[in-house]
Amino acid sequence: MKRNILLLILLIILSALLAIPFGRLVISHLFNTSGGFATFSLPSDLGNFLNGMPYLYLLLSPFLFGTFGKGKKWIWSIVSTIPILYFLFYIESGKLIWFWSLIFFVSGIILAFIFQKLFKRNPAQSLN
Repeated sequence: MKRNILLLILLIILSALLAIPFGRLVISHLFNTSGGFATFSLPSDLGNFLNGMPYLYLLLSPFLFGTFGKGKKWIWSIVSTIPILYFLFYIESGKLIWFWSLIFFVSGIILAFIFQKLFKRNPAQSLN
């Protein structure tokens, strides 16, 4: 449990640090500069941060917990994304948010399994 708490802290820090470049990517490729927070009159970096943070968090949560977590790591991954999903659905409702949230979350799970395969971890251990 202590390891999972440290992973949660690392997840928040990594998501915050990488949110602006990831937000630029999300705005330019997924929303074509017309979706998310790009439509509000916010400073560019703040809009990129607000666009990138939730999606990066949804991508990194299953990856970090699936790769390095202990115990009920998939429960930790799902429960830790609930506040981010609430934020996304509250702010950006009606814009295929379910689709993109599911895509990023499933991509994180796939990345965790690929990472485990590459480094010769037993995939059966990830189901514990």
